[in-house]
Amino acid sequence: MALVEFTDVNKYYGDFHALKNINLSFENGQVVVLLGPSGSGKSTLIRTINGLEKVDHGTLVVHGHTVNGARSKDLVDLRKEVGMVFQHFNLYPHKTVEENVTLAPIKVLGWDKAKAQAAAQKYLEFVNMWDRKDSYPAMLSGGQKQRVAIARGLAMNPELLLFDEPTSALDPETIGDVLAVMQKLARDGMNMIVVTHEMGFAREVADRIIFMADGEVLVDTTDVDGFFDNPTDPRAKQFLSKIINHESDKVKL
Repeated sequence: MALVEFTDVNKYYGDFHALKNINLSFENGQVVVLLGPSGSGKSTLIRTINGLEKVDHGTLVVHGHTVNGARSKDLVDLRKEVGMVFQHFNLYPHKTVEENVTLAPIKVLGWDKAKAQAAAQKYLEFVNMWDRKDSYPAMLSGGQKQRVAIARGLAMNPELLLFDEPTSALDPETIGDVLAVMQKLARDGMNMIVVTHEMGFAREVADRIIFMADGEVLVDTTDVDGFFDNPTDPRAKQFLSKIINHESDKVKL
């Protein structure tokens, strides 16, 4: 059974057609990277996977859960299995790093405090943030906050972890630390679907590239090197050319 299955999925915001006839299947054991220009539907697509955005037409099944039309309780059960790392961290400012990580396992999974704290230590050590366990989010850099957010997602032992442009709000000097953690996750076999504009990271970790534009999937390939070295889709070729030129301009500066 596929981990995630989109069948003729459409999503609208008023008259704007955000997702157009999406048919995708995501299997266990994959790191999938979603690429495309801003407004292409990438973030909307992954937000439908854990019910943060509703599907208007079609069917979406995630790890046996039918997401469209799901009740609130069913969505809670789904989110036990599907973690999400947001662009802007979404940490609780009034709670310490450790409390941010232990909160969901205690409240949602029903773990006792000791078990949740053991999980927090394990995953905060994994992201090199255990030494800041008593700090509050305001005391951390953006990269440190994002690593805590990753630890929080991992503490729920999810089957799938979604990343919605996890480095786009970070200072350049902190991006590498976050990408290094994600690379470790990929090597460890975590199922991941990642929206990113970090092309080097995408090329290194992706088992599969999905390129979107205007709400449609234009490329879906496991030939990652071929996608970057010899793109055949005109929109993908244009997108990669702009990214490469932008990176080149930054180097000149």
